[in-house]
Amino acid sequence: MKYLLTGLEMARADANTSQVIGIPSIVLMERAALAVAEEITERFPSSCGVTILAGPGNNGADGLAVGRLLTDRGYRVQFLLLDPKDPPEGSSASTQRKILKAYGIKTEAFDGDRMKAFKPDVIVDALFGTGLGRPLTGTAALIAEAAGAYREQTGCTVVGLDLPSGISSEDGSVMGCAIRCDFTVTFAYYKRGHFLYPGCTYCGETILKQIGIHDRSFTCDGGEVPEMVMPEREDIAELIGERNPGGNKGTFGKILIIAGSYSMCGAALLCAESCMRAGAGMVKVFTREENRVIIQEKLPEAMLTVYPALPDKEELRDGAARELAERLRKDLEWADAAAVGPAVGRGEEARILVRTLLQEISERGEDKKARGKALRGIVIDADALRLIASDPELDELMRHRKDETACILTPHLAEFADLAHITVKEAASDRIAPMRKLCGRYNCTVIGKDARTLIASAGTRQISMITKGNSGMATAGSGDVLTGITAAMLFGVRAGDDLGYRAAQAAAFIHAEAGDAARDSLGERSMTAGDLIRAERGAFRLLTK
Repeated sequence: MKYLLTGLEMARADANTSQVIGIPSIVLMERAALAVAEEITERFPSSCGVTILAGPGNNGADGLAVGRLLTDRGYRVQFLLLDPKDPPEGSSASTQRKILKAYGIKTEAFDGDRMKAFKPDVIVDALFGTGLGRPLTGTAALIAEAAGAYREQTGCTVVGLDLPSGISSEDGSVMGCAIRCDFTVTFAYYKRGHFLYPGCTYCGETILKQIGIHDRSFTCDGGEVPEMVMPEREDIAELIGERNPGGNKGTFGKILIIAGSYSMCGAALLCAESCMRAGAGMVKVFTREENRVIIQEKLPEAMLTVYPALPDKEELRDGAARELAERLRKDLEWADAAAVGPAVGRGEEARILVRTLLQEISERGEDKKARGKALRGIVIDADALRLIASDPELDELMRHRKDETACILTPHLAEFADLAHITVKEAASDRIAPMRKLCGRYNCTVIGKDARTLIASAGTRQISMITKGNSGMATAGSGDVLTGITAAMLFGVRAGDDLGYRAAQAAAFIHAEAGDAARDSLGERSMTAGDLIRAERGAFRLLTK
C-alpha cells in the first residue's frame, strides 16, 4: 500500500532524512530537480522555451535547480521570481540563486509581459508546492492567474513541482486560487491533495519520483508512519487470498439481506445479486411480500422471506410487530452475516427490523448458548443509517452492542452528516475527524462514500483512501451494490485482526474496480448500478492474475 501524506508529514520525512539519517538536503533537492528535468527532456525537445516560476522557499529552490539542469541540456530558460529580494543566507533558495549567479544566469521578478514576450512552451510551477498553508494572495495570485491565462491562450504545458501551487496537500481544496497543471511531478510519496477533489483535477497526470526519502524516514526519530494509505490491486489480492477449493456454500457464508420496502424492490435485488457475485455461498432476502414475484423471477438463486405490511388498525399493530420481529429472528439464526438498509424505508416496519437486528446481536453476545451462534458481521446502509441517526433508542443499541460482531457502516455524505450530527458542508470539508469520532462512538468501521471513498475503523489508526472509481458510479443503486459486496467480503477476506476494516477495504476497492471496468466498456454517462454487478467478475479476475 502506498502512503498518502499531508504537507507536515512530508516535511518531517524530509527533515529526518537530512538531520537524522544524514543525507544532505542539497542532495535530495538535486535528485528531485534531476527527476523533473528528465521528465521534461523526455517530453519536449531542447528547442522549447521553459519559464520557471519560483517561490521563496524550498519548492522555488527546486524550480531553480530544474531550470539550471535544463539550461545544461540546451533549453532556453527564463527564471521569474515571486520575491526578488535575497533569501535568508544558508537557505536552499539562497544556495540555488548563488549557483545560477556563478553560471551567469539572470533571474528577475515576475512580469507577465516578460513571460509573454519570452513565449515559453513549458511553464514550471515552483511557487509553493506542499508547503502552502494559506490562500494564494497578492503577487502569487496574480502569477497564478497570468499562468492560467497564458496556458489557455497558447496551449503551453504547465508542470507542477510536488503539488500545484494553491492546492492543499491535506484535503485537495483550492486555497483562494490555484495553478492548473498538465502534469505534476511529486517526490518520494503521493500527497492526499493529489487524489482528493478538486485538487486532483489541477494536478493533471501525477508522476511519482523517488529521491532517497523512504519509510525509515518516519520512524528514525521514534515517530509513526503516515496514517493514510492507498490500497493497490496486489494489496487487495493478498487480502482476499485464494478461494478455498474444498469449500461449500456454507463455507462462503450465509448472508441475510434485509432490504426493499413497498414499491422499492430494486435495491434489494441489486444488493443481493452483488453479494452473490462477490462470492457469498448463500443469500436470503428479507423483504416486503409485494416484492416476492419480481425477486423470484429476477434472482432465482436467492432464498426469500417476505413479511406483510403492518395493519392500519392500532389494536392489531402490536401483535403484527412482534410477529415481524420473530420472523426476522428466525432468519438471523440461519444467517452468518447480515446487511440492512437499502430501501428498507424509515417507517415503523423498518424501525422494528433495525431494532431487532441490534437487539439480537447483543442478546447473542450475552448468552451465546441461548441465542445461537454470533453473526460474523453486519453491514448497515441507507435508510437504516438515517433511522439510527434520528432514533435515540437505536443509537443506544448501536453504542452498547454486547457482541464482537464486526459492524460496517456505509454512508454517503448526507447520511454521514446525519450520523455525525454535522452539516453536509462540514462533513465535506473535513471527513477524517468526524469519521474517527463516529467509529469510536459505535465501535465500528465506516466506509465514507464520496468521489474518493475513505475507510476508517475503531480498531486501527490507519485510514484507507480508494483512488479508483469514476463519476459513472454516481448513479442510483451503486451504494446498494457496495453493501452487497461488503457483506460478502466478511467471508471473502483472510482471517486476521479487525475483520470489518479489512472487509471494507476489499469491498470498496472491488466496487471501484468494477466501476472502472464498466466505464471502459460503456462510458461514464451510460453506466447503471446493474453494470457494476456485471463488471464484478472482471474485477475479481484482475485480482487473481
